[in-house]
Amino acid sequence: MPHLIQRRNSPSLGLLGQRKPLGVVGGMGSLATAKFLEVLARKSRVETDQDHIPFICLSAPNIPDRSQAISIGSDAPLLQILERAYWLEKAGCGAIAIPCNTAHLWAKEIKQALSVQLIDMVEITRQAIRDSRGSEAHNFRSISLGTRASMQNGLYVTPNENALGEQFFRSLTKLEREAIKIIADVKSGNITDAQENFTRLVHAARSFAPDKIILACSELSAICGDLGDDSDIVDPINILADACIDWWIAGSHTFGEVGGLDTSAFFREL
Repeated sequence: MPHLIQRRNSPSLGLLGQRKPLGVVGGMGSLATAKFLEVLARKSRVETDQDHIPFICLSAPNIPDRSQAISIGSDAPLLQILERAYWLEKAGCGAIAIPCNTAHLWAKEIKQALSVQLIDMVEITRQAIRDSRGSEAHNFRSISLGTRASMQNGLYVTPNENALGEQFFRSLTKLEREAIKIIADVKSGNITDAQENFTRLVHAARSFAPDKIILACSELSAICGDLGDDSDIVDPINILADACIDWWIAGSHTFGEVGGLDTSAFFREL
C-alpha cells in the first residue's frame, strides 16, 4: 500500500513525454457533454482502448445559464468557462473543446484568453455548411433551432435566411419557444417528452423547405436520435467530434515538464 501511494503522488504520473490530451469543458449541460464524448468514441473507429483519443473532461456544471446571461449582458458564464479552460491548460491539454453552442457566442474572447487552440464548434460548423453549398450557395436556406441567445444572436446565420419567406419569420417566435421548452425538458431529464416534441419541431421547420436545419443547442443533439442522420440535419456535436479527431491525427502534442495534478484548490473555489 505505501508503494501505491508513492506512485500515485509521483510526478511520473503527469504523462511526461506522451502526447497532450484533448481538454473538454463540460457541464453545459451534463447530458450534452456525455453525448459529445460518446460521439467522439464512436467516430474514432479504433481497434483497441489504447488507440482512443485521450481527453480530460472537466464537467463542473455550476456555470450560470448562458442564454439568460447574454440576454442581460452578463459575462459571468464566460469567466467560469475560462476558469475551467485554464485548469485544463494547466493539466497539460493541447487543445480545448466546448460542446455547448451558446457558449461560443464568447468564442472570440475565449480564443484570446487561451494559450492553446480552441476547437471552435461554431466556426467549423459554419465552414461545413459553406462547403456543403457548393455552386448553390446563393440559393442556400437554413433554419437554426436552439436557445433564445443562439437564435436571436445569429449564431449560425446564413446569407439568404430571408429567402425562407415572411411566413417563416412570423413563425420564428413559435419555433424558438418550442425549442426552448425541449431544451429545458432535456436538462431536467424529461427525455421522452423532449424527443416527441423535437420530432414535431423538426417537422414544423421542414414545412418551410430549408436546405439545412442546424441543431444550435447540444441538448437537441443529445436527443435527436436517428433524425440526426438525415441529410438535412446539421449536428455541430458530430462536426466537433470530427474536428477533434482531425486535431489528434494531425499533430504530435507532447507534454512539457508537468508534474502530478493538484485539483483540490480548483474544486474548493467552485
